[in-house]
Amino acid sequence: MRITRLLALVALACTFALHAQPQDGTLSDPSQLGVTANTRYLDAAGRPLDYVSFKRQVDDGKHYSSTRDTRAGEAMLRITGPVPGQRGIHLAFGRGDRFPPFELPVLDGGVRRLGDFHGRYTLVSFFFAECAPCIAEAPMLMAYAREHRDMNFVAITYEDAMDARRFATDRHFDWPILHDGQGLIDVLGVSVYPTLMLVDPDGHIAGAAVGMAMRDDQAKRLADLSGWIEQWKRAEPAGTAPNGTR
Repeated sequence: MRITRLLALVALACTFALHAQPQDGTLSDPSQLGVTANTRYLDAAGRPLDYVSFKRQVDDGKHYSSTRDTRAGEAMLRITGPVPGQRGIHLAFGRGDRFPPFELPVLDGGVRRLGDFHGRYTLVSFFFAECAPCIAEAPMLMAYAREHRDMNFVAITYEDAMDARRFATDRHFDWPILHDGQGLIDVLGVSVYPTLMLVDPDGHIAGAAVGMAMRDDQAKRLADLSGWIEQWKRAEPAGTAPNGTR
């Protein structure tokens, strides 16, 4: 099932225009990687491309974004921009897809990678500091985390450490925060905030929800989130998920 079939009703969400050029700066030239077993190339819709086809699109003027994990030796590059024939909210990854590799700085110091979260379900929140729905969502996320200590929790923003710290301080937000994540965000196709993704213990996406209903109170939001996550966990294993699994 594609992620779009699992989206929550979006009553109010913050949108953010994707940069025309990749902002992470980690892979400025795809020819640096070429054809390797641990490098994946994707088109704008998130479908796999071979290296030659990807390079041809870049040579034709298409922009791309990238994310990588140098310790694991993995990288993923995706053509960015509108997808012909698609309207509305579309993430590039669906249920059963492997979450892209990444290594991002932690607000409190150090670096975290995808492999650091293996072995447990991980709830990922994408946010930015001035996003009103993200601000409203923060107390609900912290309440959920306090009730589910058997899971991992991480928030990711494209902003720098200063803005991320301001959000954490002003909102008393105690989740681990990874900042400067524009490359990963672009590869995933996140363009509406907040976006939540549940990653399973093996590193595959189990489900996602985009936006939140601002008019609902925190108890209703918390109940909805708990229901979504339990539904995602009960669904078919990632390896057998239909429609769009990669």
